[in-house]
Amino acid sequence: MRIKLFLTALIISFAAMPSFAGITPEEASSAGYLYTHGHSAATVDIVQKSKANINGEEYISAEEAKHANHSGFVRWVRRVFIYLDPALDDGTFMNHDIKTTPGYEDL
Repeated sequence: MRIKLFLTALIISFAAMPSFAGITPEEASSAGYLYTHGHSAATVDIVQKSKANINGEEYISAEEAKHANHSGFVRWVRRVFIYLDPALDDGTFMNHDIKTTPGYEDL
């Protein structure tokens, strides 16, 4: 009888305990959380860039930072290759103005 009473009290006490399993929206949209829960690096960059745009902050991804450190001549040659082959990544994902007419800055 004592064991049954003890087990019943133990089960009731565990059922009454809070789980503390909730997460905040800030945690749910953090880069580490998104990456460890199966989202791609591109999705993580999209979410982080959108959060930065909403908050009025500047977000520079690792890909953009890699291309920003080159000299002017290297950037110009890279833009020529990107103009010739549009499939190349220019490192400015979600960070440029879309223009409907071509101009000299395309080269």
